[in-house]
Amino acid sequence: MSEEPLPVAVIGLGVFGRLTLQALRRSDLVRVVGVADKDSALAERTAAEVGLPGYTDNRSLLVETRPRVLYLATPPMPAPDLVAFCAQQGIHVWKEPPLARDLAEGLAMVRVMEEAGLKLAVGTQRRFTLTYRRARELLDRLGPVFLARLHYLFNWGPRLGWRGAKASAGGGALLELGYHVIDLLIWLLGLPEEVYGLASAGIRPAPAGGEESPQPLHDTDDTAAAVLAYGGGQMASVVATRSSGPVSEAVCLHGQGGSLTADAETCLLRDPDGNVLDRITDDSPPAEVFRRQVEAFARTVSADAKLYECSGRENLLTLATIDAIYLSGRTLHPENPARLLQAVGLTAAECLRLRPD
Repeated sequence: MSEEPLPVAVIGLGVFGRLTLQALRRSDLVRVVGVADKDSALAERTAAEVGLPGYTDNRSLLVETRPRVLYLATPPMPAPDLVAFCAQQGIHVWKEPPLARDLAEGLAMVRVMEEAGLKLAVGTQRRFTLTYRRARELLDRLGPVFLARLHYLFNWGPRLGWRGAKASAGGGALLELGYHVIDLLIWLLGLPEEVYGLASAGIRPAPAGGEESPQPLHDTDDTAAAVLAYGGGQMASVVATRSSGPVSEAVCLHGQGGSLTADAETCLLRDPDGNVLDRITDDSPPAEVFRRQVEAFARTVSADAKLYECSGRENLLTLATIDAIYLSGRTLHPENPARLLQAVGLTAAECLRLRPD
């Protein structure tokens, strides 16, 4: 591994981009060489605050600062072109989730990077919390899991911006929020055999203050629910909404040996009667969790590791499952994520070939 800090850049300076930038600047493994955002005032202000070159033209940032890695935190729509440009320039990419707006787009991004001999990873932050990692370690103590329950609830408010348009966002609550818990489900239990799901739009909180101003039209889902079936009677449920608070997310697994409940702060293993057998807590601030994941990818690039966590290829499993849930909502029949993968020439095993474990 090189002893020199890895030169990196950040594109997208919204909430997650700023968290990523903060995490990178706290790390001795990397050296941030520049930042960019389409909002010129935000780019200039952030650049001044951190003493770095700031850009509104993404390509100029990449050509002039020559990073080894781009940490990408833009909305989904511009990502395919940026990833393709990085492939041309020999730049590895870490991307804020989701990987893409759908499976086909995600596969194209994975292929263009792999053909260039470059790495593409997705910042699925939950995998880097101590609690969810502990849940994975404790799976064997549950015995056969027969039920999993996952949810992510969040009140985004009435103004959705680009999130309200399928053309720019790809999907709504299921793709943006559900992506995280579905990623965890697949990480823990594997790809489901069948999914049945429903998604609905048009359910948003009223504007604050009792105002009756009309809300902009949108065609992405505000709430989604799915039942996912595995072999041997194993099943899971996933619920996601961006129309109701307080913020809440959790993974609950039930097995013959007891139950396991995890969220971003706590992981609890209980016996079948509910007695606590194992407990850990993680009070790390968001910036610390981001530091763990951005450093994991930086180490992967510096060491030229063949296997690495959260690869774009692995994230195709999450996109296939979400595409299948959306498809089920249209057909009103169960759909099979593996068949969607097969339609684009992939198997689940091929999607997992870069995962370390």
